[in-house]
Amino acid sequence: MTFPTRHPSLNFLWSALILEELSRLGVEQVCIAPGSRSAPLTLVAAEYSQFEKHVHFDERGLGFFALGLAKSTRKPVAVITTSGTAVANLYPAIIEARQSGVPLVIVTADRPLELIDCGANQAIEQQDIYAGYPGAALKLPTPDENIPPSWLLTSIDQAFARSCQQGLPMHINCMFREPLYPEGRAHDFSGYLSRLSFWCSARTPHTVYDTEMNISLNKCPVGWSDFTTGKGLIIAGRINEQESAEALAGLAQALGWPLLADLQSQLYGHPSAIPHPDLLLASKAGKALLSQADRILQVGAHLVSKRLDKFISSGEWQHYWMVGQAFRRMDTGHCQTYRLVGPVADYCRMLAELSDAQGSDPLWKGQIEQLSQSVHTLVARLDSTPGSLTERWLGTYLTKLLPDDSCLFVGNSLPVRLLDMFSLAPAGQVYANRGASGIDGLVATAAGCAVGEKKFMVAVVGDLSFLHDLNSLQLLRQLNSPFALLVINNDGGGIFNLLPVEDRPEAAQKYFVSPHGLIARQAAEMFGLPYHQPDSRETLAALLKQVSQKPGASVIEVMTRPGQAAEQIKQALSQLEMLS
Repeated sequence: MTFPTRHPSLNFLWSALILEELSRLGVEQVCIAPGSRSAPLTLVAAEYSQFEKHVHFDERGLGFFALGLAKSTRKPVAVITTSGTAVANLYPAIIEARQSGVPLVIVTADRPLELIDCGANQAIEQQDIYAGYPGAALKLPTPDENIPPSWLLTSIDQAFARSCQQGLPMHINCMFREPLYPEGRAHDFSGYLSRLSFWCSARTPHTVYDTEMNISLNKCPVGWSDFTTGKGLIIAGRINEQESAEALAGLAQALGWPLLADLQSQLYGHPSAIPHPDLLLASKAGKALLSQADRILQVGAHLVSKRLDKFISSGEWQHYWMVGQAFRRMDTGHCQTYRLVGPVADYCRMLAELSDAQGSDPLWKGQIEQLSQSVHTLVARLDSTPGSLTERWLGTYLTKLLPDDSCLFVGNSLPVRLLDMFSLAPAGQVYANRGASGIDGLVATAAGCAVGEKKFMVAVVGDLSFLHDLNSLQLLRQLNSPFALLVINNDGGGIFNLLPVEDRPEAAQKYFVSPHGLIARQAAEMFGLPYHQPDSRETLAALLKQVSQKPGASVIEVMTRPGQAAEQIKQALSQLEMLS
């Protein structure tokens, strides 16, 4: 393919150069919000057959959709918007992308400099609008033939290397003067492009940045054998790739160390993992056993369990090593002693080859496994008798209801905590927005994950998360793969019932829980989505099986009693106290 030399205008040529270079850098999906100032970018993208395009009218939802798409495809995704508040609406998704290490390419159209800060319509200050959240922000001037196209390409390449190649979002702000639409015949820009003859006929980026990191222990403060001799714990935080998760499981077996796996680790429920680490720490006996450890090897961050995070942060560790692909600090207790930055799977395999279990303590590990099995038995017994649909039952048994090879998106607030505490079974690939842990954009993110996965997905969210993202039901209408949006409706912010405000019940209800009395039926009907409200465990199980076998999205709403989840969590924690 040869890059064309004829374009409707310089605006269109620069738009084509930007999108062509992004394509060569690995962008395959482009998410577009309708708008006029971004017309050159949108019309060029529309002609690019190598891009899969997605359109949504709400920029906030579009940003989160792109986030989910980038999570599930493990590739950078581009977002195109017009100028003004459309740009600002992408901010929450960019924050989550930064915090969770997801590469997004935000391409925003802007008014030219002479229309900024003078009262012009839909003109705001967009330079640095996202503060420090993008890994790189490229501030393009209005297209100008005095600026060589090689400058534009190399600027994109450098910004991409500083951001997306590091697992961070990037921002390209494009100032366009009118005309924004084609007028008459195309213009010949062959002279302007003459110094790009090699690039025009190639398929590679103008400048390739080799950012592969070497795998070594060259700067290790202690030898590997010294580090592994003692009572150590392996902590599995968020791990996106199954290959990395399996490599970590192999390392845990080679070391003979207990493996505490977060719900997002792809190792929750794995045979090598200790079940229910959060509840294990909630018992005095479990915390006492785990506190005998004096060293930690952690892979992945953003732990769901506050108890586990606090246990790590407050410990006095002789050694605390962290393995991850990004340079960002993931050390809430400020106690890490060594960071290994590089491909997780490669590091885990290398360390496993260096390991043996001679320095571990099998008796201590056996005691932890025995007690954790008692916790597992207690959890299974809590809701084993026939009964109604409750939030704790959903947290315990939902993953058991999912077909093999399905995916799970877990919403923030109570759903992710319930599953991390009680779930009895692994759930295939698990997604969550735990970077900033907001309740906004969850439906949109789940929709993006579903498009990338192309297999049955269940997204479980609370009622406030659902209400927060109603616009994104439009994205669910466009899904071709089977999808179930499971809304747990406890009439407000149920997680706030866990706060220590029992002495002020009226204030707690009005200002924290905020009951609303709404149900999802009418919203689902408005967007033409099938709606179900199961009234029993058996009905829910049958519904999930039914929905998994047909394309498209359905809304399943489970009504639960307000305050019940908090009561059941407290009941479970009180029973854990009796374990020894």
